Amino acid sequence: MSDNLSYWRRQGDECLFPEVDLFAPEQKRFAGKILIIGGNKGLFFAVANALSEAKRFGAGEVRVLLPDVLKNSVPSTPELYFAEAEFSGAFGKAALPEMLRLADWADAVILIGDSGKNAETSLVFMDFMKECNKPIFVTRDAVDAICPGVMDWSMRETETGLFLTMLQLQKTLRTLYYPKVVTLSMPTNQLVETLHKFTLSYPMSIATFHNGLLLMAQNGEVVTQSITDTEWTPITLWSGALLVRSVVAWCWNSEKQFDRVFAAIVGQKNRAAV
Repeated sequence: MSDNLSYWRRQGDECLFPEVDLFAPEQKRFAGKILIIGGNKGLFFAVANALSEAKRFGAGEVRVLLPDVLKNSVPSTPELYFAEAEFSGAFGKAALPEMLRLADWADAVILIGDSGKNAETSLVFMDFMKECNKPIFVTRDAVDAICPGVMDWSMRETETGLFLTMLQLQKTLRTLYYPKVVTLSMPTNQLVETLHKFTLSYPMSIATFHNGLLLMAQNGEVVTQSITDTEWTPITLWSGALLVRSVVAWCWNSEKQFDRVFAAIVGQKNRAAV
């Protein structure tokens, strides 16, 4: 197999997509409305960090939806909303109407994780993926929650973006009965080809990390970048901040493919605070 593939673009020190605007609009009403969903009893730090990152990076408005069991554990602020929790403290099935109501307000939704391994929460998130008509971006353990229902939501008509580990990508493709197998030891060019074909078949963007490279794919195009050319590390990648920044910037550039905005964010070293 040749590794000189026309759909594979390698990003280095210079961003491949300089047309992506990485500066927030001067007027907040044009800067996007972001809904962040996540958390469970005693675990909400990823959600709090995502809220802080979205505001710092320049989102116009941000709202956060938490399970109501956390009402007495977090400071009362106008951005916080609550939906019914099930007995273990994660989102219960009764939370779905509030999720959909807040999603109607938003330009984009982030399922940030810290959701716990709970069957009822997984069912709620899978129903949300099917019923919500707004762009949804998913990372961390929220990917595990929605994976069992991927057959039902994989062909969503609105933007769907997954920032997931290789193990989560492997599980997602296996659940879809996708004919190509993803392994932790596979060469980069084989993974690039798999992402190329997968994103031609399924209308979603995929970002993952493998062999020291960030890989971003959508509509059959694949961009890779060495993590050493970025401000990120294999640990900080999964804090949620990279996805949050990318979603906020995509709201300013929503006519562009999400993977290109993601790649532009990845390619910005030491960006000054907004």
